[in-house]
Amino acid sequence: MHFSSGRPGGSVGASCIPRERDALLSFKRGITSDPMGVLDSWHKKDCCQWRGVKCSNRTSHVLRLHLRNLSPETGLVGEISNSLLSMDRLVHLDLSMNYLEGPSGRMPEFLGSLTRLRYLNLSGIPFSGRVLPQLGNLSNLQHLDLSGQSYPYMYSKDISWVARIPNLQYLGMNSVNLGTIVDCPYVVNMIPSLKALNLRSCSLPTANQSLPHINLTKLERLDLSGNIFAHPMARGWFWNLTGLQHLYLAGTKLYGQAPDALAHMTSLEVIDLSFNRNMGTMTTSFKNLCSLKILDLSWCQIVGNIKDIIGRMPQCPLNKLQVLRLGYNNISGNMPDQTAHLTTLVVLDISVNNLNGGIPHGVGLLFSLSRLDLSSNNLSGPVPSEIGMLGNLTMMNLEGNNLTGNFTEEHFASLTRLKELYLDGNSLRITVGPDWIPPFSLEEAALGSCQLGPSFPAWLQFQVDIR
Repeated sequence: MHFSSGRPGGSVGASCIPRERDALLSFKRGITSDPMGVLDSWHKKDCCQWRGVKCSNRTSHVLRLHLRNLSPETGLVGEISNSLLSMDRLVHLDLSMNYLEGPSGRMPEFLGSLTRLRYLNLSGIPFSGRVLPQLGNLSNLQHLDLSGQSYPYMYSKDISWVARIPNLQYLGMNSVNLGTIVDCPYVVNMIPSLKALNLRSCSLPTANQSLPHINLTKLERLDLSGNIFAHPMARGWFWNLTGLQHLYLAGTKLYGQAPDALAHMTSLEVIDLSFNRNMGTMTTSFKNLCSLKILDLSWCQIVGNIKDIIGRMPQCPLNKLQVLRLGYNNISGNMPDQTAHLTTLVVLDISVNNLNGGIPHGVGLLFSLSRLDLSSNNLSGPVPSEIGMLGNLTMMNLEGNNLTGNFTEEHFASLTRLKELYLDGNSLRITVGPDWIPPFSLEEAALGSCQLGPSFPAWLQFQVDIR
């Protein structure tokens, strides 16, 4: 395949083939609205110079038609013309996020005849009705995205056709109703080339299955969030996928703890188990997951001591953990000094729990921290001045605790990037000099219960960006 880009969407060194130009013009005639002017260039003689069109420099055939939009509300409106069949060398077709349709609002059947396609993205197009099983004829596909966006939903009662696409690397069917599919893991396990599987909010009935032999050795991303499984987390079919890097299981009503097999999934970089409301006492260990960057366990009804939970975080010579979300659980105890060992953290959220005691001085060692949320706990005592060393901090939320004492200029010393400050619901005094000029420019602040002085503080007068 040989093509080169001129301006965005065009090709140089190619001259348009007349029948393919006619096919594109026929497609344009099916478009009834083009609010962003995407097709404004579709009148020039050489269609290889049209926006969204790329041709082969060697044969001049159209190879790519890329008309992806940011949102259907501003996208193309109209019908997908079967004139696309005339472009029989097409390998890349992206019509995503446009308000397009086929007959009666359904996916047009002729798409199953574009057998040279390697890339097909129809995501965000408000199709209704059944997903075409004829897409299984596209045996050269490497990327297939059929993800819906909103009602009316597409559905499929049989996805066995997917197994006929032997080189598929990406499959996206988010928001496609798969409520009657019980063999999903067995079908996708027949595609060893698969690297990403996105099946979010598909009404899948269960993940309580086991694969006797794992073929998905290349799978790096699995998103099953938003499917209501409602069975023990440990029974999921995915725990032996040791090559996984991203695992999303948010809002699946899985309950209990992850199995010991998780400790062997050492390639994991992202784990999202949020909004699974009944995990109970934390027994899962993440100590060996040295590649882990994001761990979201918020809204999981986790019960336990914060020291024990922090002790289960990755303990590696080169930790990579950047985001730790533990908000909206039932975690208690004093924040341990070990928190300071998580030096790569960018986001730390332990809000809406039952933490008590003071904020450890070691929090000042989390130099990469951008967002710190310890709100709605039972923390008490003074805020350590070391918090003023967090030069990357953009948001600090300590509201709704029992914190006391002074917030001084030292607490703010290096907070040059601070945009959001929430200290309400404590008994804090902000004591700074009358001529102090803060190093930050706040956009949001909640200081309702703080003692600010006998008169409106001069430093707040400089915060002109507060909304």
